[in-house]
Amino acid sequence: MLKDAPPSAQRLRRERKLQHHQGADYPPLGCTICPERKICGGLRTQAAIFDCLGACCGGKATCDQVCPNSVAYVDRVREIDGFRLDNVPRAPYLLAPRLPNAVPVIFHGGGRAGPFSADTVAIPLSSLISIREGKAKYANGDELRRAFRLRSDSTIILTGIDQDARIERWWGLGTDQRRSIIRDLIDAKIGVVTTPNFSLFVDRPRWDDLHSMKRIALVHEEFLSEGMPAALHVNARTDRDAARWAEYVADRPEVTHIAFEFTTGTGRADRVQQHAAWLSELAHIVSRPLHLFVRGGGEMLPMLAATFAGVTALDTSAFMKTIHRKIALNIGFTRPVWADHPTPFGAPLDALLERNWACMKSDLERRAGSLVKLVSG
Repeated sequence: MLKDAPPSAQRLRRERKLQHHQGADYPPLGCTICPERKICGGLRTQAAIFDCLGACCGGKATCDQVCPNSVAYVDRVREIDGFRLDNVPRAPYLLAPRLPNAVPVIFHGGGRAGPFSADTVAIPLSSLISIREGKAKYANGDELRRAFRLRSDSTIILTGIDQDARIERWWGLGTDQRRSIIRDLIDAKIGVVTTPNFSLFVDRPRWDDLHSMKRIALVHEEFLSEGMPAALHVNARTDRDAARWAEYVADRPEVTHIAFEFTTGTGRADRVQQHAAWLSELAHIVSRPLHLFVRGGGEMLPMLAATFAGVTALDTSAFMKTIHRKIALNIGFTRPVWADHPTPFGAPLDALLERNWACMKSDLERRAGSLVKLVSG
């Protein structure tokens, strides 16, 4: 999940009280009688709540949450065939391309004159989709690479991490349109995709979380069944959520890549270690090599690289800093320091992007434990 604006201090304090704390003594009383407790596992929060329905709005007509008090609740449960993960259809095992330890996220081709030199880049999934027309924006891979000013032989990763409104539009297309678009993306020679990261919120009833988790699993199956290698995005709010993903991945040999992002609540100082620990535990439980895509959480890369067969860090800094006319300065073995770098009006940004990416790539590869290591998907 990517939020549009940073939360206020008051909201942060409220969210911290609603965060699940693994190992706390007792769940709220309401959790003990909830019919979904076996799947959910219950909550353990600092906030004094009877159950997760304390976050319910009371069933307002405008509410879009998945909650028993919602008038659309039955339909939302039916669309995913319940909250269980074991009834997600099986999918084929697919081979993914070789992946480097660090990959830049390129959001558009504006401001540059020639193709970017990186042999592997990531592009937001939403950037390639026309929601209004319900189809892919580009007719083929050559047109796509020209539009984003990439090498004609570049490997493209699609990242499903995005703002909530954009990833919800992907689900809103419906199964048939999603599958049709996936086939178009395969024709555009996309190498691998990370599934949309449907969000889990601390201030919503748990049914909403379970609904998002099931949708992640379903869209992952859709990509694989249509023939596109895909990484399963393992969003988790509680230790039970993390355990469910571990059980699911262990039972599904077709899951070869997983994805996670530390750029919002999961990246906060009081939560980043817990989520990294859950990821590492998943890797230990699954008795086969897994490749991890990670966005944010650079300080966790050494730990994750030691646990997973391969790690690919998706970096947005090089592109975004370039657009804002910042230049990376590498000082010893510290993280790059950014300085203002004004450019003449209309001057292309090719050289600046190349410089910034070289600095970020060096930093990320060092954190991942290797300056030259390539891993196989």
